[in-house]
Amino acid sequence: MKGKKYVGIDIGGTKVNIGVIDENGTIITSKKIRTDISNSIERFVKAVCEELSELLLNEQLRLEDIEQIGIGIPGTANREQGVIEYSSNLFGSNIPIGKYFEERLERKIALVQDSWAAAWGEHLFGAGRNRDDFLCITLGTGIGCGVIMKGKVYAGAMNTAGEIGHVPIIKEGRKCSCGKYGCLERYASGTGILEQAMELFPGKLKREKKAEKVFELAYKGDQDALQLIHACVDKLAYGLAIIVNILSIDTIVISGGLCVHEELIIKPLPELIMKYGYDAWSCKKSIRVIKAELGSYAPMIGAAFINSDCFV
Repeated sequence: MKGKKYVGIDIGGTKVNIGVIDENGTIITSKKIRTDISNSIERFVKAVCEELSELLLNEQLRLEDIEQIGIGIPGTANREQGVIEYSSNLFGSNIPIGKYFEERLERKIALVQDSWAAAWGEHLFGAGRNRDDFLCITLGTGIGCGVIMKGKVYAGAMNTAGEIGHVPIIKEGRKCSCGKYGCLERYASGTGILEQAMELFPGKLKREKKAEKVFELAYKGDQDALQLIHACVDKLAYGLAIIVNILSIDTIVISGGLCVHEELIIKPLPELIMKYGYDAWSCKKSIRVIKAELGSYAPMIGAAFINSDCFV
């Protein structure tokens, strides 16, 4: 099998994507497994590494054949030390997960925040090709953001750039998993949409307690669901306008599980963002909001190609 091979591992709140990728960003083989840290993180890492070994074996590859292994995690990653500094939705604080993987695999790995990995993947192989400045917003269980500036991932002085999901948009609003109140993701993520639907029209959801049920109702013309989704997208636009005001970036790529809802989420966003934006840029009507091209595999693909030269 010719050409360089890379491995990307995307650890999400409910599932892990493991993939072998070629140098053109094409997935050679991949597998999804359940995220289960109930026993211990070490056992979880062991299970992921065993699945990776099986994938490689099936392709007649060895770890020595792999150019690089990158791992995306839902939280703030200390890349130099391989430590999850903070993950409000899954791991907690100060978890040396990089060390666990390196001990199992007996080689160096790259650790990165999943939303940054998604942005890098879209920049290299997806909707962000030929764009040196854009935001990649991941809409799913929470809300993440990777910032691409001058063709690189912007990390910031505190290594926390892009935490738009935890921008407080309502003072003393809904309590967030991070411990603060009024964060954007409590209103516009899949989890936030579902929680509000359960409060407003629980009878319509029946046993299907998933955000997708709310969108299904909306597509059928249910006014309660349509009004809720519009209110949530409006709040998302409000948060995005704040980021555009600060960074002056005119292109936003929408990734994550909710990006499939183009009519209800992506199409209304440009006008709503400009409604809340500073006149100096909103009057130009140059904001572009586009759907990600790599889908749910963006963090896995991006993680595989992350290295120290990717950051600014």
